[in-house]
Amino acid sequence: MDEENFDNEEIVVLTRNLNDLVENCLSNFDIGEMEVVQGRMKDLIEQSFFWLKKNNSKRFAYDLRDFLNWLRDYIVNVESEFWDEEEKN
Repeated sequence: MDEENFDNEEIVVLTRNLNDLVENCLSNFDIGEMEVVQGRMKDLIEQSFFWLKKNNSKRFAYDLRDFLNWLRDYIVNVESEFWDEEEKN
């Protein structure tokens, strides 16, 4: 398998992972938290257009992986706060 195909396959997997997180893990987010995610996603989309225009799928995969790591950590923080509030009530 050549490197470009590997990068493209990785992008497909990362995109599926992102889709799963967005569809299944944001239900306890309020509007403000969703706006934070939206802002970061907007930046990711702008970066993706730039890197893909430059035919740099490796860098796009890196940015996508970085965003997924950030989103995962953000979800954990939001969920922790949500459940801490639930326990207080």
